[in-house]
Amino acid sequence: MSRTKLQSSEKENSRKLHEMRSSEDAKVIITDVDGKLIAFLLSGGKPSGITVLGGNDLFDPNCINSGDIVIAYVRDVKNDIGAAFIEYASGRDGYLPLNKIPKNVSVKQGDLLPVKLFSHAQKGKRATFTAKIDYTGYPDGDALFEKSKHLTAYSYLYKDESFLKVRLDKVFKRTEYTEIVTDLESVFENLRTSFDNIRLYTDKEFGLSKLYSLKTVIEEATSKKVWLKCGGYLYIEHTEAMTVIDVNSGKFSPSKGTDKESAYLSVNIEAASEVCRQLRLRNISGIIIVDFINLVSSEDRESLLNALRSESANDTMKVSVAGITLLGLVEMTRKKELPPLYEQLR
Repeated sequence: MSRTKLQSSEKENSRKLHEMRSSEDAKVIITDVDGKLIAFLLSGGKPSGITVLGGNDLFDPNCINSGDIVIAYVRDVKNDIGAAFIEYASGRDGYLPLNKIPKNVSVKQGDLLPVKLFSHAQKGKRATFTAKIDYTGYPDGDALFEKSKHLTAYSYLYKDESFLKVRLDKVFKRTEYTEIVTDLESVFENLRTSFDNIRLYTDKEFGLSKLYSLKTVIEEATSKKVWLKCGGYLYIEHTEAMTVIDVNSGKFSPSKGTDKESAYLSVNIEAASEVCRQLRLRNISGIIIVDFINLVSSEDRESLLNALRSESANDTMKVSVAGITLLGLVEMTRKKELPPLYEQLR
């Protein structure tokens, strides 16, 4: 086959794949991307949510979840700051506040201690753990407690096999998708009793990651620049204290005869929808400041705020739109649950 015909065939296949993905009902795709187990919520081929579930090994010892109990090694105890520093896996450290250790337990450097995850690592801060464990909430709790005295460092006393179901239900509403598709048998077996709409994809030659161009999806979901259909774009920047999003007109050019204010409002309304999509897609939380294109009319500014409130109502996390400051910046907050996507991917 000639190069011209080959290129034409590739373009045609690419077009057909795009049409197929665009016409599909919303679904959750769970697969291995570069050694990480990742779930994508896709609607019409477009992502609206991504969450990292762990390593490609379902029970990767480096991936700890909220229901797990692991034997941690106490690396150091700092009474002046009221905390101990622990290792829960080789090369993985955590923070254990002394007030989260039972009063009848004395801890020193070199000790082994059963702990549970209290909160995930976020924005450069270590994962936080607790040693206050209610064993009555676990199967064979008494036997589990006795077993904890005989395990070595980094051993799992209890590994919660329901963590996939719990994570999926936390980040995706079941009403948002019609099915879950995975090409990993271990994931299929883990979830099949909890979801009757899960399907095992078996084409090994053309896996889900390739079928849905998921590496490209991740690249776009971590890029600072996000283009809008109108030719404008968002520029997303993370800082220690907040996330700042700048709305730029970019290549946007108003239609002939359209007044500038109406044109800028239309760009801002489109940007508002994309801002809300990106907050969820990237799991951006905390304080968010958005610098929209300046609007003179108070009525237009109110329309923009209403658009933000309407779009953010679809989020699985609570989003608050505080208003517009004297400098014309929109203040928002989004509830913190799990680290942002760029940290999950590290």
